[in-house]
Amino acid sequence: MKLLNRNNIYILVHFFCWLILAVGVLYAHPTGLDITVTTGFWIRQTDLLIILMAVFYFNYYVLIPRLLIRHKVITYIIIVLALLVGVTCLNSFINSTFSLTPFKFNHPRPPHEGPGGHPDRHGRFGFETFVPGMNLLMIGLGITISIIRKWQQEVILRQQLEQEKTATELSLLKAQINPHFFFNTLNTIYSYTLSDGDIARTAITNLSKMMRYVLYDAAGLQTPLSKEVAFIREYTELMKLRVTDKTTVLLDVQEGTNEVLIAPMLFLPFVENAFKHGVSNIAEGHISIWIIQNATDVELIVKNTIYESRRSSEDASNGIGILNTTRRLDLLYPGKYTLSTGMINENEYQAKLKLYI
Repeated sequence: MKLLNRNNIYILVHFFCWLILAVGVLYAHPTGLDITVTTGFWIRQTDLLIILMAVFYFNYYVLIPRLLIRHKVITYIIIVLALLVGVTCLNSFINSTFSLTPFKFNHPRPPHEGPGGHPDRHGRFGFETFVPGMNLLMIGLGITISIIRKWQQEVILRQQLEQEKTATELSLLKAQINPHFFFNTLNTIYSYTLSDGDIARTAITNLSKMMRYVLYDAAGLQTPLSKEVAFIREYTELMKLRVTDKTTVLLDVQEGTNEVLIAPMLFLPFVENAFKHGVSNIAEGHISIWIIQNATDVELIVKNTIYESRRSSEDASNGIGILNTTRRLDLLYPGKYTLSTGMINENEYQAKLKLYI
């Protein structure tokens, strides 16, 4: 159990603040050969310290939460004024009743003058401004601390709500990507169950490995790059089963020596989009995938052929997977990624993603 938890630190801060006030202000007294500090001085100042503490905590824990925070400002001001008058009268009553004399002067001095020839606050003026001034300072200090604390609580609450919103949005985006991927994959396997059982069984085996990754490794916010690469390999091998000799598939991986963590299922939509739009049973084409790990970044480059019949469609290069992935990138890698997608020549589309790690 930690000795310095939040409550203990809170108590220590209050203790040292009151100690500084007492030693530095209340118990500080004039010194001189003709002045003797009496016992009454210490009793008077201790009474005042107790009054100041009572006013501060009563205002901080009772008046501010029940009145000021609830916008009952007029009621709060009236009670505060009454409190100032009351504690000032109480302090004067205690001093006069018990005849607490703070100083003893060794030489005769007019009763209306204090040390050094200055007017005595307790003499002819008949009203002590120090006590209400100090109490007013305690009330102002309590209001300031309450405002700062309320502002900090609101900032923390906003941060928590933003984090919860981001986590919820990421979960929804991920949930949209995964079914989209499985829908396309199952369609591929289904087509082979009608024509080639061996290929269908191989595809189911690859799919089971990929599902293990999705269910276990991709469940968190980050996954090792090596596992993401292995997933892309399995997916590429699965997709090769449905392409003909007309389409050339290339997967080139250049992993670094250090393992890095990235968001799971981040590369899939770009690779999936290439197989969706870059395969033809009639015309020749290609799908090329590069995954390159450098010292400061990880780069994914996907190129695929776009055929004449699909070139006019805007959906030829954009799908729900890529749109959701772009949103995930904005949430997970703000200012730490670059993404460019589009046609790089008349019949070739490229997606280039770089993550700065």
